[in-house]
Amino acid sequence: IIESYEATTKPKRHPPLRFIFSGYSLWLELEQKDIDDNGQGDLDRAMIDAADRFDLGGAIPSPHVTALYGIDNYADEEEIRRLFREDVKRVLLNEAKKRGVVGEDDDVVGKKLWPDLAATGIQCDVEFDGVNGGSMDMAWAEVSLATSPEHEKLIDALYDIFYRCSGELPSSSCSSSEEGTDSEYEPRSNPWIPHLSLCYDNPEGFGPNLSRSGIEDFMREQCPTLENVLDDSGDGGGNNNFTRAVSGISLWRTRGRMDQWKCLDRFEFSSVGG
Repeated sequence: IIESYEATTKPKRHPPLRFIFSGYSLWLELEQKDIDDNGQGDLDRAMIDAADRFDLGGAIPSPHVTALYGIDNYADEEEIRRLFREDVKRVLLNEAKKRGVVGEDDDVVGKKLWPDLAATGIQCDVEFDGVNGGSMDMAWAEVSLATSPEHEKLIDALYDIFYRCSGELPSSSCSSSEEGTDSEYEPRSNPWIPHLSLCYDNPEGFGPNLSRSGIEDFMREQCPTLENVLDDSGDGGGNNNFTRAVSGISLWRTRGRMDQWKCLDRFEFSSVGG
C-alpha cells in the first residue's frame, strides 16, 4: 500500500522537449566554479538540478552561451569542422590583437580571447512559432547577459566565417579557401542577445510549472554561486556582481531534438597559442 501511494503521489517527469532545432551552433563555454569529484562545476549542476526541480523531460546537455545558432548552409560536416578548427582560432587571435589583449607572438597565456560576460538579470518566458515573431515552441529560464561593442565585433567576425557564401546555397559547401570571393550574403542585422539557459520546457509548462518566482526560489535554494544574478542593485547593464570569464568555444550539431545534439569539436582558450 505504501509503495502504491508513493507511486501515485511522486511527480511525473514532463515529456521531453519536442521542439526540433536546426543546423550547427557555436557555443561559448563559461568558467565554472566548485568543481566536484565527478568533474562537474556549478553550471553543470545548475542544468541538472533545474531539470530535477521542475520535473523536466531532460536537462540541457552542457551549459553554454550561444554565439551562433542554426548554421545550415553546409552539406559537408567536415567542412564546417575545418572552419571551426582553423578559422575560428585565427579570428579570435586577430580580434584579441586588435583589442591589445594578445601580442604579435600569439602568446595567450593568462589572456582573454573573449571579454567576460556580465549578467543583467534572469528571464522566464515562452515562445510560440509564428506568434509575435516567434520561431520556437518552448518555455525557458535563463540568466540574461550583456553585450558590448567588443562582443558585437567578435560575433560579426564569427558570422563572417560561416556565412561568407550566399545563404542561397543549401546543398553545397561554402569553402573559406575562396578568400577572393565576391559572393554576397545577408549581413547580421540584430544585436547579439547573450544568455545562459538554465532549462527548457514545452510551452504549456510555462506558468503552471516553469515560472519566474519558481526560478528565483530555485536559484536561492540550490545555486549559491548564481544567486548574485538576483541582486537588484544592477542598473540593467550587467552591474549586479555576477560576471564570468569565457573559457572556451565549441561546435555542436544542433539538428533535431535536444537529446540528439552532439559536440563535434571544442577548444579551451588556455590551450590556444601560436
